[in-house]
Amino acid sequence: MIKFGPSGTDEAFAAAGYTHTTEVPEFICENGLDIFEYSFGRGVRISEETADKIGLAFREKGVGISVHAPYYINFAGEDPEKLRASFDHLFASLDAVRHFGGDRAVFHPGSPLKSDRKDAMKRLLAAMERFMVEFYDRGYEDRYVCAETMGKINQLGDLDEIIDIVNLADNILPCIDFGHLNARTYGSLKSKDDYRKVLDTLIDGVGAEKVKKMHVHFSKIEYGKGGEIRHLTFADDTYGPEFEPLAELLVEYRLEPWILSESAGTQSIDAKTMKNLYFKHCNDK
Repeated sequence: MIKFGPSGTDEAFAAAGYTHTTEVPEFICENGLDIFEYSFGRGVRISEETADKIGLAFREKGVGISVHAPYYINFAGEDPEKLRASFDHLFASLDAVRHFGGDRAVFHPGSPLKSDRKDAMKRLLAAMERFMVEFYDRGYEDRYVCAETMGKINQLGDLDEIIDIVNLADNILPCIDFGHLNARTYGSLKSKDDYRKVLDTLIDGVGAEKVKKMHVHFSKIEYGKGGEIRHLTFADDTYGPEFEPLAELLVEYRLEPWILSESAGTQSIDAKTMKNLYFKHCNDK
């Protein structure tokens, strides 16, 4: 079943008087949402005891939870020690999401840094293959890693690169950040046909089953020559993308992704807007 929610706590969460992650599930339910994404962007720094308390709170309310692994993961790096650290950061994220009661960890694939992009992508794919061997050896078959499309031109993670990564193993899902795709293609996502091209490319590339249960990030994003600059809110009418054309296609294609709003401070409000638009088109069918 399709699910909607915020990535991180927002202004509405604080305004309602909430302060702790264990209170997030109550907030999610009060706002008619389904899921939440917890960010370990600056490192996995949480005790098992705290993670278990958070997981209990989410299970009691029936709210789903995913995590975002540290932002500085780079599977394209040439330094063996830094690559090992990237493995460990993602494994730590997977351990944490298990304590939370979830099964998905989103990660940024990496950056070429100063090397050739094609060479960097070869290193990334080889590193991911090694990571997934260890993933299965360590018994993580009940969890997924979600490779995210990236918003800056110089980052690895355009749509074709994500397809190559996702095809390496059964337990890799695409995390399609439509705001990132729009930013790195200078505003290409405007019509249903624009979104349809993305979905059809994905389905042709990784198969209908993975696309049906993919992970999605959505927000409007300001962009410039290098791609992504900053996240915006749904109130912006300059940069886009708009969610409604995608909502229509989610209904048409019968997809059931997890959809997280990454708006700048209005995540829960914009997540509810997306959910309402989706079910509006469900009811129109």
